[in-house]
Amino acid sequence: MRKLIIMMIVLVTGFAAGAQDFGNNYGIRQFTNDLFQLDEYIKRQNKGIDFEDTASYVGTPYNHPDYLMGNVYKNDSLWASNVALRYNAIADEMEIKESLNSPNVDARVLTKSPDVFVKIMKDIYIFAPYKGGIEGGGYFQVLFEGDKIGLFKKPKKSFTAEKKASTSITRDLPASFKDKPVYYIVDKNGKYYELPSSRTKKLKVFGANEKAIKAYVRQYGLDLNKENDLLRVIKHYDTF
Repeated sequence: MRKLIIMMIVLVTGFAAGAQDFGNNYGIRQFTNDLFQLDEYIKRQNKGIDFEDTASYVGTPYNHPDYLMGNVYKNDSLWASNVALRYNAIADEMEIKESLNSPNVDARVLTKSPDVFVKIMKDIYIFAPYKGGIEGGGYFQVLFEGDKIGLFKKPKKSFTAEKKASTSITRDLPASFKDKPVYYIVDKNGKYYELPSSRTKKLKVFGANEKAIKAYVRQYGLDLNKENDLLRVIKHYDTF
């Protein structure tokens, strides 16, 4: 479990001035050398469409269609403050640029590392390796970290390609992106357990406490397939 994440956010607030801010030229060079993957990132995994042409598709391949302000952390240090960040859920990459006014073509991809995590507005994203390696690993949004368990979200997207009209009475259908998040319970040893999509199967995850959780869900009229209700149940379960 990465309980350290939340603690770190609190601790670093007081010394943000000492971080490598993008306003300093040396900081820019050092940060670029340490964290950026200098490649043609934006041209990869774009599903054959221009992500910048938002009128050509429905939905968004990103956590938010626009860049938002945030911070980058490494281990116990705030590494860059007040930078522009955007999570690309299709490519599973964190895009970063100097400021909101910087051209999108100047953005780069943050190096994937379990030592590096970001805070975009109020959302915290960590990178978790797979079987000890970067390949196969991915970004997760931290929704909750308790004393016993946490709730993490993998912000996945489904993609449907553009479909041209087949007859004169039908119409073209634009390409589309749809949210298909997957939720994980994370134990204190850092093991990830994927939650099933079924409400009934979610209840079975709680094992010996299934009846108690089921009663709690009924008492408050909760829906385990709704993120806020699931989060409430996980917080309650953490008190057992």
